[in-house]
Parts: sequence; structure tokens; C-alpha cells
Amino acid sequence: MQVSEKIENCRICESSKLVNVLHLGDQPPANSLRKNRDETLPNIPLKLVFCENCSTVQLSDTVNPNFLFDHYVWVTGTSSTAIEYSQIFCERLMSRLSENKENPPFIVEIASNDGTFLKRFVDAGCSVQGVDPAQNIVEIALENGIPTRADFFNRPVAEDICKSKGAASAVIARNVIPHVKEVHSIINGIAHLIGEEGLGVIEFHYARKIIDELHYDSVYHEHLFYFSIKTMGGLLERYGMKIFDVEESPISGGSLVVYFSRVDKEKSDALREIESYEDRVGMNELSTWQQFSKACQDHAKSLTAMIHKAKESGPVIGYGASARSSTLLNFCGLSDSDLDFIIDKNELKQGLITPGSGIEIIPLGPDLEVLMNASAVVMLAWNFEKEIEKEIRALGYTGPIIMPLPNEPRVI
Repeated sequence: MQVSEKIENCRICESSKLVNVLHLGDQPPANSLRKNRDETLPNIPLKLVFCENCSTVQLSDTVNPNFLFDHYVWVTGTSSTAIEYSQIFCERLMSRLSENKENPPFIVEIASNDGTFLKRFVDAGCSVQGVDPAQNIVEIALENGIPTRADFFNRPVAEDICKSKGAASAVIARNVIPHVKEVHSIINGIAHLIGEEGLGVIEFHYARKIIDELHYDSVYHEHLFYFSIKTMGGLLERYGMKIFDVEESPISGGSLVVYFSRVDKEKSDALREIESYEDRVGMNELSTWQQFSKACQDHAKSLTAMIHKAKESGPVIGYGASARSSTLLNFCGLSDSDLDFIIDKNELKQGLITPGSGIEIIPLGPDLEVLMNASAVVMLAWNFEKEIEKEIRALGYTGPIIMPLPNEPRVI
């Protein structure tokens, strides 16, 4: 199996006008955790490029989706933040669906993971269908009582669902469109499945947050695209769909949820405001991304120096073996000589070794010895700051917590 290939043309508009923006080094895929420290992993360029034709920011290389997603290690239900947000997300969407007491809404979620979000719609009286490519995660969803198909969503899958269950009242794609190599087929599939009356809902880590708060750790091989409102809207319009509203999401440290349809709807004030902001600050211009690149390199130097200083006083441990932490650790050149362990609550990750950096992932043991002996904790899953800080402080840890991001590294 060929693991990766370099693109010559923009994945959205096929232009060859691609300009290098940020090179984070050659790294193994972020979720390629392994049991054997000696196992060889592929090192693939992790590089952002800017399309001068359509302004889409994307990765220079595509990793084979089967390598990335056949066996997945992120489980939505392990995050209390995600669980709490799932109720808010459900209520927001339900308020936008037309009432039809004879037929309950039919909700389809792409990359539905363990069914955490679809469960909310089931509780609200909806009919649901999940689609997810990771067989191990699909099995968890089925155990949770959520109808889920183990597959990559695309136009043929959409046609099959539509034929067997009818058009969807809404199709949800949360934090998945930026991951998709066959992005045109998945958007085409959404257009088919929502028909003339349904809604599409896409959640994505917003480029504004990435730039403003230096979220370079969100750049990893699963994330092929880094969308703005302009570039996401341009993609949808290729398939006859238009964004009409937008809301903020706490996921990934700052995401947007866009609502769109095939019928024209008046743009909300919130959407017009964001479009205006992007124009004012030049978010979709090459120079803005070049400035971001320089700031990321400076940030990495500062963070590395802070961790090295903490290491002089004793063991330093990380908390949260997220995919984004893999990018951060490898770009900063940090390894098991800098972080003794990384604590993670996800049982699928415990006992494994982080890719590239080679740090062992351990559970938060009942004796708490590793945590209590640490001279500092590096909050690698910083996007769950409040949740994690509350947890480890409640356990009795009183030492410094290094926050790598957002913005400049700091100690809390």
C-alpha cells in the first residue's frame, strides 16, 4: 500500500498555483500510535500550501485514508466537553427543522464515531443513521444502539441511504470535511441526500482561530484542509448549496458550524459579520498565512525552552495524547527525554508509544505517584483546559501546568 502522495494541483479547484506556507517537518501520521518502540513508521512531509486561485489552505501530501482511519483511537464519548456540547448542538439543529408530527426528522451523521451526537437526536425522537469508516468505533456505536454503517461516506453511499430510507432532514458532518481526500464526492453526496428541503451542517476548525491563536498543532495528516468561511462557501457552491447561517463551537479550541441548503435562504447577521471580518483582515491572502508561519516557529522555540527549564527540577509529564499533541511534540523536537510520560484516559491509547516523539502513554493510576512527583504537567490537550485542570487539581496536584497554547505558552 502506498502510504502517501504529493499533490500537484489544488484539491478544490485543480489550480497548479500552490505556494508553500509552513513546513512542520517530516512526521509520522499523528494517530499511528504503536506498541513496539522499534516499529518503523513512515515520515511524511507535514506542509501547508496556499492556493492562489481559490485561497484554500491545504496539506501538500495526502496520506492513504485506509492507513489513517481503518482503526481509529479517538472516541467522542471520552470527552465530557463533547458530551455537554452534543446537547447544545442537537437543540440548535432541531430548532431549525420544520415541524412535521407525522414524520420524525431523519438525521444522518458522517463520521459519527461512537454515536454520542446521534444519541441526542434519538432522545429527541428522530430517526438516525451514522456512517463511519472505523470498524472498531462502529462496533462501539452499535453497542450503544445507534444504527451505524462502516463505510467512507460518498455519493454512492448517499444514494444507497436515500434509496432505502429516503432524503435526510439534515446531514451532519462534524470535523470531518477537512479530513476527506475525496472531498468532492462527499459534498456531492450531501447535496443528493438533503434533497430540496433538507439542511446540511458542517463543523470545522476555523482558520481565524488557527491564525489568531497559533493553532499549528491542529495541522496533521488527517486534516487536509484549513477552511475559512470564504473557502468553505466556495466548495459548497460548486454543488449548488449556499451557507445561510453560522454559529460558534467550543470543539478543537474554536470551530464554526455552518448551516446550508440547496434553496436560497437569507444570510444571517452572524454570517455577514464573519464574511466582512475575513475581508477586513485579509484572512484569505497569502501574506497572512506567511506571517502565521513565522509566528509558529517563534512559538515553538519559546515552548521548548520552557519545558527544558521545568525538566531541570524533576520529571515532566504530558496530559492528553491527542493527535494535535503529536504535531506539537515533533515540531518542537520533544521526546521521552523531555516528557517522561503522557497521561490519557482513553483506554485505546494506554500502553502505546507516541509516533515520532516516542513517549509512553499511561493511565492516571490510582496511586497518582506519576502525577504527584511531576515538576510540571504539560497540558497537550489544551483545548480541554478547564476540564483537565479541574480534574488534576481535584486529585491534589498543586504544581505548575504548562499551557502550550492558545497564543504564547504560559504557566497556570
